[in-house]
Amino acid sequence: MVDDYLNILKKTGWHRSHIIQAPISAQRFTAVVVAAMHKKRILGAIGRYVIILKQSG
Repeated sequence: MVDDYLNILKKTGWHRSHIIQAPISAQRFTAVVVAAMHKKRILGAIGRYVIILKQSG
């Protein structure tokens, strides 16, 4: 999905300088989601990507 955004931005004259994955607190998980994850033995992690771009030319 990040690659799709980068391809779209590249077509409009931008190029990637940096990509940073920033973790977010697990407090965003609700109790119901956590219980389901425990039952299915799934490890969950929440994060967002920060993309730093520079304009070409």
